[in-house]
Amino acid sequence: MRTLPLLSLLVVLPALGALALRWVKPPEAQRRLALGVTALTLALTAGVLALFQTALHGPQLQETWFRVPGLGMVLRLGVEGMSVLALPLAALLTLGLVAAGPRHSLDRSTLRVLLLTESLTLGFFCAEDLFLMCVLFIGSLVPAGQLIWRDARSRPEARALRTFRTYMVAGTLPLLGVLGLVGMTGWSAGAEAPFGLAELAERGLPPAWQGLLFALLMLAVCVRMAVVPFHSWLPVLMARGPFGLSALLVNVHAGLYLLARVVMPLLPDEWNQVAPALGALGLVSALYGAVLAMAQTDLRRVVGFLVVSQSGMLLTGLALGNTQGIAGSLLQSVAAGIALTGLNLVVRALEARTGTADVTRLGGLVRRAPRLAAFFFLMGFASIGFPGTLSFVGEDLLLHGILDAHPLVALPLLLTTAINGITLLRAFQRTFLGTPAHGQAPVLETVQDMLPRERWAVFALFALMVLGGVAPQPLLHLRASHVDALVGHVAE
Repeated sequence: MRTLPLLSLLVVLPALGALALRWVKPPEAQRRLALGVTALTLALTAGVLALFQTALHGPQLQETWFRVPGLGMVLRLGVEGMSVLALPLAALLTLGLVAAGPRHSLDRSTLRVLLLTESLTLGFFCAEDLFLMCVLFIGSLVPAGQLIWRDARSRPEARALRTFRTYMVAGTLPLLGVLGLVGMTGWSAGAEAPFGLAELAERGLPPAWQGLLFALLMLAVCVRMAVVPFHSWLPVLMARGPFGLSALLVNVHAGLYLLARVVMPLLPDEWNQVAPALGALGLVSALYGAVLAMAQTDLRRVVGFLVVSQSGMLLTGLALGNTQGIAGSLLQSVAAGIALTGLNLVVRALEARTGTADVTRLGGLVRRAPRLAAFFFLMGFASIGFPGTLSFVGEDLLLHGILDAHPLVALPLLLTTAINGITLLRAFQRTFLGTPAHGQAPVLETVQDMLPRERWAVFALFALMVLGGVAPQPLLHLRASHVDALVGHVAE
């Protein structure tokens, strides 16, 4: 019998690391502590992955601690087909940010926020109670908001604070409404666990409230996924916000998980009715993000709009409802998270060396920083489905699913991929191969290449992309039962 509360330890460990940073004074010791905590957290997620049994359906490794009096919330943790890959993804991205991030950006406050955000995100993916899930979904935004508030008071970052706060409030209030409605129906029915996901699936939601609940949940999801027209907070946060927070908030795809774990299983009729409109919204978001990414000169904003474009593609694939589309969307969420985080790390390393991420002020860096140029090229094209990478498999499945359901929709998505490729190729040419900007040549001649810790971190992310592209079947097998269940819900 398993006695070690593995999931609880996994969720609590990063928070304990953030607390321990309070008493660690030397900056280098702080970074070593954060690196050790994130590495141990990743090892624990590997243990969860090893214990997960793909032949079983439903939550596994469940841990139930206590019920919150007066609220009906049960502190219950578990892991199933959707979250079994989300846990190592969140832990891997946090480890990469801490290991390869610029040292001047990783002060004590930033490290604490990264660890707290990781802890809350892991708790969200493990939660088996809707109340607990929504609390952690909202709570994961709080550390980032506090850090942005600190930066806005010390530097001219008021726009980032205002935009982030506006959209996060817009994504938080609907969830509070969902909890109120679900709680009232559960308490009136005398349910022992009014917010338990298993109990909600068995009991069902009142038909009179299903339309409103679906609208509230979709609003929260679209804001968190940065789907057009709720996207403008992400490029601003990517360019102006604290290091790593935007990547950790978006690239783990918590909004997509909320769709696949709550919305589709509990509200299949509403999902079927609105799925064509959601597919169109995702298509518009993917193409719009690609076009805006092409128009940017700041590499940080380029990455931000690429994330918007990828989010639109994921929503389109999930909205189609067939096996290939859903499996491709879920697999592509992992691939895009890894690749775009690696690309963001390269851009931040470039900015730390040159003092800018504006391509109009750069050029010719391949002579001074060939490894930086190589990793920018590799991670950039790994993010848009270059053959031999995990994103190629994810996009191939996604596009095949779209071709089976709506062949005409595949053409704009292919155009989106082409535009993203052109954007990255132009950015690479202007940054690394072009002529240095006027007056910038003396500065660019002093640029150093990537440090060993940066090279190893980004190389590890790229190696995972290649390994997943060569052997994607284990990843697909982990989520096969969950994909089949989602398809069954929609079909019924």
